[in-house]
Amino acid sequence: MKKIIILSSAIALSLAANVTVAQPGSWGDGQGATNGDQAQMRPDRRQARIDRIMKRFDVNQDEQITLDEVQSVRIARFNKMDVDGNGLLNSEELESFRAKMREESQNDATQNRRGRGQGMGKGNRLKRLDSNGDGQISVSEFTAKVPLFNRFDADKNGIITKEELSQRRRRRQ
Repeated sequence: MKKIIILSSAIALSLAANVTVAQPGSWGDGQGATNGDQAQMRPDRRQARIDRIMKRFDVNQDEQITLDEVQSVRIARFNKMDVDGNGLLNSEELESFRAKMREESQNDATQNRRGRGQGMGKGNRLKRLDSNGDGQISVSEFTAKVPLFNRFDADKNGIITKEELSQRRRRRQ
C-alpha cells in the first residue's frame, strides 16, 4: 500500500510539472517571460540593438549599411587599436584595446554589451584574424572577414536595411 501511494504521488508530481512547463508564460513556451511587462521589453531591446547597429555602421545616415561603410568603421577601429602606428596589430595591442573596451562597458551601464568578447582567449582573436600566420594582423586581414554582413544581408544586394536587421533577429529567436 505504501508503495502505491508513493508511486501515485510521484506520478502526480510529474504530471503537475509537465502541465506547468506547458502553460503560456512559463519557461517551456520559448518566450521566457512570466508577465506582460517582460514580454513587452523584448521588442524595445531588439529595436535599441538595431538602432545601435545603424548608428555605428550607417556612416552617411541614409538608413542603409553598405560593405564599404562597415569596412570604413573597421579601419577606424583598427587605427585606434594600432597604438604604435606601424600598420600591424600584435597580441599586446589587441589585449590592451580589449581591456579598455571592457572597462568602458563596465562604466556604461545603459548599454547592453552582453556576450562581447566571451569565448575569446588572449590569443584566439589574433589566431582567427591572422590569415598569413605571421603573429600580427594587417589592416587587410582585419577587414577581410565580415561574416555578419553576409548573414544580415538577406537579399544579398550588398545593402543592409533596418528591415533586414529586424527580420534576422526574429528568425534567430
